Amino acid sequence: MTGASRASGAAEAADAADAAEAAEVWERLLGIRSEAEAVAAGLLRTGESSSGARLLVDRYLPLCLAGPYVTFAQLGQSLDGFIATRTGDADYVTGEEDRDHLHRLRALADAVVVGAGTAVSDDPQLTVRTCPGTNPVRVVIDPRGRVPLDCRVFTDGSAPTLWVVGPGREDGQAVPGRVGDGVEVLTLPDREAFAPRALVRTLARRGLGRVLVEGGGVTVSRFLHERALHRLYVTVAPVLLGDGVPGIRFDGPEVMREALRPPVRRSAVGEDTLFELDLRASVLEVDLAGAVFERGGGLAGSGFEPGLAGSGSGSGSAFEEGVTGSVAEGSVPEAVVGPGVTGSVVGPGVAGFAVGPGVTGSVVEESLTRSVAEEGITGSAVGPGRLTPSAPGRPLDGEDHDPRQARGEGEDSVHDRDGQPQ
Repeated sequence: MTGASRASGAAEAADAADAAEAAEVWERLLGIRSEAEAVAAGLLRTGESSSGARLLVDRYLPLCLAGPYVTFAQLGQSLDGFIATRTGDADYVTGEEDRDHLHRLRALADAVVVGAGTAVSDDPQLTVRTCPGTNPVRVVIDPRGRVPLDCRVFTDGSAPTLWVVGPGREDGQAVPGRVGDGVEVLTLPDREAFAPRALVRTLARRGLGRVLVEGGGVTVSRFLHERALHRLYVTVAPVLLGDGVPGIRFDGPEVMREALRPPVRRSAVGEDTLFELDLRASVLEVDLAGAVFERGGGLAGSGFEPGLAGSGSGSGSAFEEGVTGSVAEGSVPEAVVGPGVTGSVVGPGVAGFAVGPGVTGSVVEESLTRSVAEEGITGSAVGPGRLTPSAPGRPLDGEDHDPRQARGEGEDSVHDRDGQPQ
């Protein structure tokens, strides 16, 4: 055997060992929901793991530690901000590594949400296939009942499906009470019930607290604009489309100083670049303003020690549905959730507004402390920027400012991020 052959064999063996360790670490990550569990699983030790294992821990452990109630979204787009061509072709905007990343996000979610347009145009599976993990519940948001009954989410039996519809179909027919095995029809009473934060609370009450909003661009944009997202993953591919189906679009601010500038992590995903935006401070502002100060509540003794610090549930004066502003009579599983604030954004008791993991001091240090202590969070921004305020609870009804409607396309018309085959 030549020296080159021996070197090649050693490199292959090292790669195989790296892959095996990464696979083992991923299996451990799937069961982690607290720092204590991460410590027990040996995931917080540094310098002992292979490069593949370290990458998985660095990228996904923060999401694992977000706790039982967290809402996050994923989009893949071109450099100029499009997720598909003008004809709707999205196979593929980003590379294979990003599709693997998407499947890992699915594996870390209780539910994966898509709009009706994505279900119609892409006929996605929304299952976990490129890595180990349990399939999330597939949630199709379809206020007008327009998704055909022969779509794969209704027929393939690969995972449970929740079809969320309004009182009637757009063709005037009644929504069927039963579709197929593993498919549940949930009828919501009105447009307000389809607002992003209301939908998250509805899912949380059904035991689906970890929610991945996967598509399409309209749905992700609405969740972002309504401050219903704790994390947003945007993968940018080195490709230019010129025009096409846009990714994130919402009514933005008039001046740059009011733009949303959340903490961000960047990493390479093959030839693409992944941006992970931490939006918890934005969600926290809404939750505190809506659930505490509008009801005249204070922070001291208000149940925030058990409610905000990690567990997502409180007792005594915890909040019944997170952002409704009502005070619960007792402990409620989704307290301060809705999805509330998970992952210990604010330290125990909110004493001094200590900032938890993943949110840098500069995000909350000045604005939040001043707002809470002196002004009760009356519309002030958390961090160096904010989303332009919108009418509360804008429903996911496909009737908003979707630029594709001018071209005769519907709500979320394209792009399950997974592409085909899905």
